[in-house]
Amino acid sequence: MSDDEFARYLLEVHAPLAKNMPGIIKYVVNIVQRPPNREPDYHAAAELWFDSREAMRKAFSSPQGEATQKDTEKFTSKILTLFIDEHEIS
Repeated sequence: MSDDEFARYLLEVHAPLAKNMPGIIKYVVNIVQRPPNREPDYHAAAELWFDSREAMRKAFSSPQGEATQKDTEKFTSKILTLFIDEHEIS
């Protein structure tokens, strides 16, 4: 899959599935631009925002969440999951 095909699939097929998970309050998709002279380590980074870890757990356990996870396997080979506590400084 080319970079453009990946981005198109992510934005037009996968993102509509993910945004329908219950409890999601913010969903951002960041498409990585290819660095000069090498392959990027990742092609995208998605931010899924929930009110709590419990809300996130419920979202991924829902039918919409299960469909989203199954679809992820169709177009990704490597997934990195981070749980982040945001600290806004300014």
